[in-house]
Amino acid sequence: MNTQPSSMRGFTLVELMVVIVIMGIMASLVMMNIGGTDQRKAMQAREVFLMDVQKILRESNDQSRILALNVQAATDVADFQYDVMEYLPKQNTESLSNQNNNWQNYKDFPMRLLPEHVTFSIQSLERRYENANNSELLNQNAPKLIWLGNGEVKPVRIQFYFEERPVGNEIEIDHLGKINES
Repeated sequence: MNTQPSSMRGFTLVELMVVIVIMGIMASLVMMNIGGTDQRKAMQAREVFLMDVQKILRESNDQSRILALNVQAATDVADFQYDVMEYLPKQNTESLSNQNNNWQNYKDFPMRLLPEHVTFSIQSLERRYENANNSELLNQNAPKLIWLGNGEVKPVRIQFYFEERPVGNEIEIDHLGKINES
């Protein structure tokens, strides 16, 4: 009688464990890459913002315009965005109720939309303006970041965030518009 050993087909426990370990490593690499992509988008948004700030400073000084950063916080239906407003003082005296109408959209600067979960905060820094006589530009209701058109800027400190974690160093803009990344 010719008896052939029956060949059993299947995987050994070692082979199965090796496959599970490889799949775990690949899954962790994919997850790390996804988080890294979002972090890179946040850094790119920060760099675009810095270029925008420099462009706005040049336009304000070259054209003697008073420009301000208009920030719109994220909501359930819209991501964080910003654009630029221009201060156009009224020539005649009007009532105080129309005082806020002096800020108009600056048409030469498009609305910028930040990536999802990316935001920034602006903190005003103390600065005294002895010769300033326009309270509309310096009071609490005025925008925090204003380019005054004469080479001066309201000094601020800006921090970018991704999912409420800081991204990069703080950006400080001094009263002459110089950008310092501390």
